[in-house]
Parts: sequence; structure tokens; C-alpha cells
Amino acid sequence: MIIKLFGFLDLLSAFLLILLKYGIGETFAYFFAGYLILKGLLFFGGINTFFDLAGGVLLILAAQGIYSLFYWIVILWLFQKSLISLLS
Repeated sequence: MIIKLFGFLDLLSAFLLILLKYGIGETFAYFFAGYLILKGLLFFGGINTFFDLAGGVLLILAAQGIYSLFYWIVILWLFQKSLISLLS
């Protein structure tokens, strides 16, 4: 059950990164950034946690208006990770 919740929140984080590109959702960005950073610190030890930490930092930067190509890599990573979590 907790895996599906994490998968759903990762999916929302990926959608939020896309929406931030267009200036939508700045208020939610800090909540989801905190979620990703906290999850990355709690389950530290692999490539998944690196992308969680990076996703949290990038959400904060995107809320500030800083956006780059690396964001799409994190978005794709979060999408595939959330789909695997939701389908398991």
C-alpha cells in the first residue's frame, strides 16, 4: 500500500515539474520538493534516492523559474518509477 502511495506522489511530482515549466503550481512545488528530499534521505543508498534528491532540488529551482534540459530526465525517471510502483 505504501509503495502505491509513493508511486502516486512521484507521478504528481513529475506532473508538477511539467506544469512548473508553464508557471503553474508554484505553491505545491515546495511540498512535493520536501516529500522527494525526505524520501531520498530516508531510503538513502541507490540511484533511486539520487533521483529523488535531485527531483526535490529541481522542484525548488523550477518554482524559482530556473529550468533546464536535465529536468526532462528527472521527469521521465519519476514517471517510469511511479508506473512501476503503481503496477506492482
